[in-house]
Amino acid sequence: MNNDPNLEIIHGSEPAKNLNRIQDMNKNIEAVRAEFIGKPEVCHMLVAEIIKLRRDSDDQQSRDAFWVLLNDYLDVILEHYDIRWILSICDTIVDIGNNVQSAIAMNMVQCINGTNIHHSILVNVVNGDIDGNKLRHELKVPTWGGMITADIPNGDMIHNMMNRLDNVIKQDKQLNAIWNTIKDKGREEPNLVMNHICSASNQEHQRTYFK
Repeated sequence: MNNDPNLEIIHGSEPAKNLNRIQDMNKNIEAVRAEFIGKPEVCHMLVAEIIKLRRDSDDQQSRDAFWVLLNDYLDVILEHYDIRWILSICDTIVDIGNNVQSAIAMNMVQCINGTNIHHSILVNVVNGDIDGNKLRHELKVPTWGGMITADIPNGDMIHNMMNRLDNVIKQDKQLNAIWNTIKDKGREEPNLVMNHICSASNQEHQRTYFK
């Protein structure tokens, strides 16, 4: 019999899915617990630390707790997390890992997000163009691994991904120069697909992919 309280199952009715971010951090942590009904406590515990680190990546106590939980319960977490939450682990490692961890995790994030962005394009294109009406949040559809089509109008997934990528690339002077040149040239392309997608965003900071 296992006496580890971190492995006790979270009880409740039907688990929630894809809850929106709540501005108050503690309320956000409590609300997201509903997504882990039927799963071990440690699944919510790790997400609680991820949420804290989203608000303050320099929070040393949450950094330490994140790594301890990940190291001690990795098998359990990977068994019960869907792709969406595994991606959140990778996002966090980009933010707080060492140079090697951050770079590896960033590659994984790019691959997973890229797949979801492409899926979002496929299901929202009408006559070769993005249908803005289909981008409304209430019309989001599942893609894979517990994710939904990218919330282009109201979300900032692309913006956050690019900020993380910029921070990783800045670690190497030559690669950073190359990357900045790519972005400069990208701004000159009026039909760049990602900029076209981001133009549908209601968030000013995400209107352009190559910044």
